[in-house]
Amino acid sequence: MIKLSQNFAYIILQLVLLPISLLGALYALQKEKKISKSLNISYTAGQVIQGQWILHYFGIREDKKIIKFIKNFPAESHIGFYMMMMPAIIANRISGFIPKALSKKNIKKISSYSFLFFRTKKFDTIIAENINKMNQVVIIGAGFDLRANNIKNSKIRIFELDKKNTQDLKIKTLKKAKIYDNRITYINCDLNNTDWPKELINNGFDKSKKTLFLFESVSCYLERKIVENTFIKISSLSAKGSILAQDFYSTKFLHGNEFKRVKKGKELVKKFGENWKFTIDMSKDINKEIEQLFKTYNLINEEVFICGEQSTKSKEPFYVISLARVI
Repeated sequence: MIKLSQNFAYIILQLVLLPISLLGALYALQKEKKISKSLNISYTAGQVIQGQWILHYFGIREDKKIIKFIKNFPAESHIGFYMMMMPAIIANRISGFIPKALSKKNIKKISSYSFLFFRTKKFDTIIAENINKMNQVVIIGAGFDLRANNIKNSKIRIFELDKKNTQDLKIKTLKKAKIYDNRITYINCDLNNTDWPKELINNGFDKSKKTLFLFESVSCYLERKIVENTFIKISSLSAKGSILAQDFYSTKFLHGNEFKRVKKGKELVKKFGENWKFTIDMSKDINKEIEQLFKTYNLINEEVFICGEQSTKSKEPFYVISLARVI
């Protein structure tokens, strides 16, 4: 009965506020597309912080810093997001309504939309469960994510790797929002052509200490040889017991025709000079597939979170988060 009344409140508000919601969505999307292109930054990097913004406003993932960041970030619109989500936010305040996509717990039923929120929450959990066992954190392709800014352990050394124009804009926005964190070492890095292990060491990275490497939704934009080279470098840098948190997308998901929403997304990211590349076959034994990939690089797969086999027409999963350890 409670769920029914929550959904009813949302539907009524959605009908009443539909013009405002549509206007906000249109404004936010156009601003994001136009500014991302003019600044030559990753369009998809903004999708991550949008999801975090939404999770914050529904009380699922408190992150006041992401709100301050987006309010000062030229390629996103806080007002546009709020207008777009206004019916759901008001319904939440009135009745406790939470969009289903934000709270799905059965990962077998995670969809091509809800996995974005699952991904954020699962990587948060991985960090929380492992951070105090580590001495260093390296975020590869950090984009505009603020996870590093939310790490409370002051003894942890933190390094973020990304392209110069992305990092420059991020640092500028962090300072403007007054949430810049001196603990974080920013290293300009293009995974395709930068000797980033050398840059890490030159900036204080210690190979003898345990490190948590985060490699979230970056490998899908890289050629397979670059992904494998990244694993080689992580292995060569890491003390025994270091951890790699990594995600994978299925070949059918990113390069097939089953998901219309994904197909449209693929066409959109191409306009920004981005292409989805590396994937793995998820039609058979996924654990074995990942084990085969890792075994050459002194990495042992400890845990996998397999998403979506009950939400696809093919009944095959489309997304996996892997937690591997350096041996």
